[in-house]
Amino acid sequence: MPFDSRALDRIKRRMPCELLVRQHWHSGRVLDLSARGLFVQTNAKPRPRERVELRIACDGTEALQLFVEVARLKRVPPSLLCVAGGGIGVRIVIAPEEYFQFLCRLVPPEQQAPLVFAAEPGEGPRFRVRVREIGGSRSRRIEVSASDREAARGRALEEIGEGWKILDVEELRPPATDRAPGDEL
Repeated sequence: MPFDSRALDRIKRRMPCELLVRQHWHSGRVLDLSARGLFVQTNAKPRPRERVELRIACDGTEALQLFVEVARLKRVPPSLLCVAGGGIGVRIVIAPEEYFQFLCRLVPPEQQAPLVFAAEPGEGPRFRVRVREIGGSRSRRIEVSASDREAARGRALEEIGEGWKILDVEELRPPATDRAPGDEL
């Protein structure tokens, strides 16, 4: 039976944020968030699949910087924004470790479900790559599709740009539901 897996891990939380769309900052309000993405109420008009920078203050701390990709648009006339809640659904491309720690504080451990990532058609295996800023203290987690770990390292460095080093690479595998206990992966 099909279901919307996005609904399972969403946390409803109203938080102010800022988005950098094509060199212009826009204000917004996060309405729900998860480890995979967020829904942001805003009057910014990014294009589908466009990558934007998102700044969000979690627990009154210094703003966290996330890089996201627009997955869906919900457009409403500006006069109805406060009533209809238009905005954008975004997929997280790069997020600091502090963002995931914040999510863990919002959801009790017994309610936390493991993340299952479905491969897009024609996509290779998914990898989570942890990187750290060279000469700095910032770290990020990036999810990429690649043929193997070495290709995932290269793809992650290509996505994030110069000034970062790879800490580790982890292959993400969906749980095996059709295997008997003891079967090899």
